[in-house]
Amino acid sequence: MLTKQLANLSAGAALGGGLVIICLWPELANISVIVAQVLALGICFFTRSWADLRRPAAALPLIAAALLLFAFGITATSPLHIASILVFAPLFLIGPLITVFSRTSFRIGPGMIGTLAAIGAALAMLVAIYDAFVLHSTRAGGIVANPIHFADVAVALGFLSLVALFSKAPWKWAAVAGAAFALVTIALSGSRGAIVTIIPVAMLAFALAAIWGGLNRRAWLALGAIAVLAVGAFAFAVQSSWSPVTRVIDTLVSVVETGTTEDASDNQRMLMYRGAYNAFLESPFYGHGMIGFAKIAADTLPPELNAPVYDHLHNDIADFAVTGGILGIIAYFCILLAPVIEAFQSKGPARKAAQLAAITLSSAYFLMGLTNATFGILMLTVTFAVAAAAIAHLSRLPARDLSVEGGVVKTPDTSQRLADAPIA
Repeated sequence: MLTKQLANLSAGAALGGGLVIICLWPELANISVIVAQVLALGICFFTRSWADLRRPAAALPLIAAALLLFAFGITATSPLHIASILVFAPLFLIGPLITVFSRTSFRIGPGMIGTLAAIGAALAMLVAIYDAFVLHSTRAGGIVANPIHFADVAVALGFLSLVALFSKAPWKWAAVAGAAFALVTIALSGSRGAIVTIIPVAMLAFALAAIWGGLNRRAWLALGAIAVLAVGAFAFAVQSSWSPVTRVIDTLVSVVETGTTEDASDNQRMLMYRGAYNAFLESPFYGHGMIGFAKIAADTLPPELNAPVYDHLHNDIADFAVTGGILGIIAYFCILLAPVIEAFQSKGPARKAAQLAAITLSSAYFLMGLTNATFGILMLTVTFAVAAAAIAHLSRLPARDLSVEGGVVKTPDTSQRLADAPIA
């Protein structure tokens, strides 16, 4: 009984922190998720439940941890160089979260996950509106976090809310609401990386929904509403010459025509990427470690270029390449693809919901990570960890759990038919 209560507490804290309040109060959300993961780890120790560590969503990040530890161990000159791996700690405790999600007394299905993500996107939108129209900030989200990271989390929540399409009727509209809230949030944040990300990932989500089928008329109506909102928002942005969109267009045109750009932040990124490439070539197999890696990359460039030095190189692949070399790049893709591989091993009735969530989550993180760091930024890291655990849970969701949301009959001999049947 105590184990069940602790599992409820751990799961609730993880879902509430990682999906609901993450854009409202990031510090509390981060603490909530980390405490939930530690508690989940304790439950696993007490009950000797380690089977979920073999699941791809949990095992691949642990393989990444081993690779990074090996690489950091080669270059380390102090214990701090080894301890720096803790910036990824939430990713290494996905397994215990999967375990407690399956032990709760409440059912965690597509409807719940999508609705919680939509609520999180709604809170993000309220923060953005307050920041933009009350505090008159030029880039909303700065009152709680870096506007870029704030917008990136909103992207993840908006796409994760789409799993509600695979739930019972009223919850399908959580997908529309979550996507709409995320669009408003991203627009007010002025984050170009987030804006560029939503277009291809949204197209991918629609393509998958069309190819897979199995969605009923209400679900397609919800998807249609999302499409209208997205197209309308983009058309309005272009028509009104909205700065973030016009900057993206101008940059693309300039790069295609001349190979250069006049945008200051883009030029800074280009310098960081050049430095990252040089630093990678200096130590291609195990990198330079986490401590001061951005400065190491900047020092490979001529001083007259005034290469900027930030906490990271504004590109996930560059960060992992410089800190861990080839081992770091392998570790990055182990983390990024963990939920995708997990979802595509699923044969349960919620497999399409899991696959859609996994593909959109990993695609979004990959695209957002091309122009800014995602893994290693705590609020983005905990959101990915909780989402990956939720996807893993959906991947093995029993038919009886989905029946509550999907309206299908709970009979033992229909499990195989449920796996292939359209969800109401």
